[in-house]
Amino acid sequence: MTAPLSAPESARRVGTYCWLEQQAFACFGGWVTSLTDPVAKLTMLELGEHAAWRAQRWYELLPTAPPGADALVAGTAVLEAFVVALAPASEHEHSLEAFISAELVLELIDRSVADHLDRTTLLAEPALHRIAEIVRTDIAGDLVGCRAVLRASQGTLDRAAVDRLAGHRAALEALSPLDLLTPS
Repeated sequence: MTAPLSAPESARRVGTYCWLEQQAFACFGGWVTSLTDPVAKLTMLELGEHAAWRAQRWYELLPTAPPGADALVAGTAVLEAFVVALAPASEHEHSLEAFISAELVLELIDRSVADHLDRTTLLAEPALHRIAEIVRTDIAGDLVGCRAVLRASQGTLDRAAVDRLAGHRAALEALSPLDLLTPS
């Protein structure tokens, strides 16, 4: 186990997961309307519903004592910039870009939750462990759905979109989950 998290640090991270899942719900839901392929549309709709469900599970883990759960649901500056940058450059058909962006968000959440589990014990936070394992299983299924749509897609991404998404992936992979989830 790496350096353990204190209870307040753990609560802040759970609040950040909740915020990130809320942003994922908003992004995925917004992208549904621009997709024309029925399978892609239904898959993105499902991704959004799952993100909303996971956000609620994270919210239920937050402490209710002052300042209250709502005060902990916040993104970091790095994550806020990441979410803004995810919006596809074009409002036209952008199925591939939307699904690659969704994949990036899901991988980020999964990696962060895995890191969190490595920094706490089942004895210290049993509810967090239970929800985290359910969330990671749910995300694994969502990633399968994303990747199935990407494999089946006949479209191609323009070079600028490929470079932009590769840059986002590289930037996220260069930062540890602790860096991403800790307010600066």
